[in-house]
Amino acid sequence: MDVWLILFILGFLIIYPYIIYPCILLFFPKMDRANSTISPVTSVSLFIAAYNEEKVIAQKLENSLELDWTNLEFEIVVGSDGSTDKTNEIVEKYASINPEIRLLKMEPRSGKVNVLNKGIPLCKGEIILLSDANAMYNKECVQKIIPHFMDSNVGCVAGEKRMVRRGEEISQNEGVYWKLESKIKQLEDKVSTVIGADGACYAIRKNLFEQLPRNTAVDDFLNSMWIVQKGYRIAYEPDAYSCEDAGTTLQQELKRKTRIASGNFYNLRFLTEFLKPSRISFLFISHKLLRWISPFILILFTLTCVYLSFFNWFGIFMTIILLVSYIVTFIKYHNPNQKMLRNKFLNLLMYFYMTVMAQFLGFVTMCKGNSNAIWNTIRN
Repeated sequence: MDVWLILFILGFLIIYPYIIYPCILLFFPKMDRANSTISPVTSVSLFIAAYNEEKVIAQKLENSLELDWTNLEFEIVVGSDGSTDKTNEIVEKYASINPEIRLLKMEPRSGKVNVLNKGIPLCKGEIILLSDANAMYNKECVQKIIPHFMDSNVGCVAGEKRMVRRGEEISQNEGVYWKLESKIKQLEDKVSTVIGADGACYAIRKNLFEQLPRNTAVDDFLNSMWIVQKGYRIAYEPDAYSCEDAGTTLQQELKRKTRIASGNFYNLRFLTEFLKPSRISFLFISHKLLRWISPFILILFTLTCVYLSFFNWFGIFMTIILLVSYIVTFIKYHNPNQKMLRNKFLNLLMYFYMTVMAQFLGFVTMCKGNSNAIWNTIRN
C-alpha cells in the first residue's frame, strides 16, 4: 500500500471520532420508534455508592432531598463500602430525620461493583437513578429523566455531566470535552441509542440490572451497554445534569483517565457483540473503540511521518510539527502555569495528548492485570 495512503488513513482515523463522526450523524437516518408502548413510572430509588465521602456526603444528601420528586414514590439509598471516616455517621443522622434516606453498610470494603451488586437489588424503586457522591444534580433532574422511561424501548437514560471551575485549566478543557460529548450523544439519541452512560448521572430499569463482574472498574459503561445488548436503548437528557469538579492537578486527572481507560479495555471482552456489523456497532466503534486505540494510531502516524522525512520535505515538516507539539505538551504538563504556554489551543492540544496517553497507560495497566475496582477517594 502506498505510504501516502497509509498516512492519510491514519490521520483520518485520529480526527474521525471527534470531527467526522459527529458530521456523519447529522445526515444519518433517524430511527423509527413507532413500535414503542407507554408504561408510566411511579417509584424511583436514588442510589449513591460511597467510600469515605465525609467531605461531600452531607451536601449530596441535601441536594438529593431538594430534587423535584413530584408524583413519585422515592427513596435515597447510600451504599457505604466499608467507609472508615464519618460518612456512615452523617448518613445515619440524616436518615433519623428523613425516612426517605437509607444507609446500606457493606463490610468489608470490596469495591464499588460489590456495592452496586448488593445494593441495587435491595432498592424499592422500579427505576434506579445512580450517582456519585460528589455529583450535584439540578433540581429538575428527576422530572427530566423519568418521562423517557414511559417509552418501553428505553432501558437507560443518560444525563449530562458539567464541570465546575475549581482546577480552572483542567475544568476548562474537560468542559470542552463534555460539550462535544453532549452534542454527539444528542445525535446518537436521534439515530439509535447513546453509546454508554456516565456514572455521575444516569438511570436504569431495575429489572434490567445484571450482576457486574467483580473486577469491573468502569461499571457505568458496562452496566448501560449490557442493557443495549438486551435490545433496549439508552436515551439522552441534556437538561438532567450533574455538576462535578475535575481533578485539581493534571497528574490527578491523568491518573483518573488511566483508570477509566484500563476499565474500558477490560470491559471490551464483555462487549464483543458490538464488534459485529450493525447500526449500533458502527456507533460503538466510531464513538468509543477508535478513541480507545488512538495511541497506537498516533504512534503509527508519527512513525510514518518519520519514514517520509527521509524522502521529502513534507515528511520533514510533519515530523518537526509532531515533535514540537509533543515537547510543548510535555513542558506544559509539568509546568501548567507557564505564561508563554497559556492559550486555549495549547490547552486543548495538551488535553488531547493527555487523553491519548491515558488510553495507552490504561492498556498497559490492563495487560499487566493491575486493573483495580477498589476505589480511593480524593477530596480537596
